[in-house]
Amino acid sequence: ALPSGARWEDGAAGAGNRIEGPAVDFCRVVTHRRHVDDTRLALTGPGAREWMLIAQAFAGPPAPGRRAGQFARET
Repeated sequence: ALPSGARWEDGAAGAGNRIEGPAVDFCRVVTHRRHVDDTRLALTGPGAREWMLIAQAFAGPPAPGRRAGQFARET
């Protein structure tokens, strides 16, 4: 969901690899502010998890990102 609450979708419906959840959590992961396991994102399929663990939305060399459990999981 977008901050407005509207649903944001991209890709084929019923795809084997899906990432679902709040857009703010997606943004926190790809900017390395949170580990995917500490968000409300639901990952379906091995490709979705693999991608979220390496996603990086900023310039520079690949970085390891945050460790799981470094921040409390939001509800």
